[in-house]
Amino acid sequence: MPLIMGLATCSQCGATVGTLFSETSAPVGGVRGKSLKGVKEHVDSYDRVEKAKEWANNSLILGLASFLPAIGFITGLSAIILGAMAVRTLKGANVEDGRGSAAAGLVIGVLGLIAQGGYVVYVMSGNPFGG
Repeated sequence: MPLIMGLATCSQCGATVGTLFSETSAPVGGVRGKSLKGVKEHVDSYDRVEKAKEWANNSLILGLASFLPAIGFITGLSAIILGAMAVRTLKGANVEDGRGSAAAGLVIGVLGLIAQGGYVVYVMSGNPFGG
């Protein structure tokens, strides 16, 4: 902290305070706005990562539900969309936790859509094993 005319200035946060040798030892300028801005950005980043982890888990659940014949197309597409959003967000934040679930939800969602295509082909072809 350099000493200038009886005032000390912090090189990290820019706060200016009176020193022991100055006439007033009360702080001249506050840093409240600057420090809260950094905290707010950190909290926003944390919230984004936590939401992405929820998307990853939901993607995995919807991917598994995509094998059900009645709702498979909707859940499969939802799993793919949520998994892609989660992977992109977690990769951008450089967070490893949750990326595996997101990738698994993506892959299982695609496999569920392929199974739904097989179900449709089977139903459209009639009964190939009967008379």
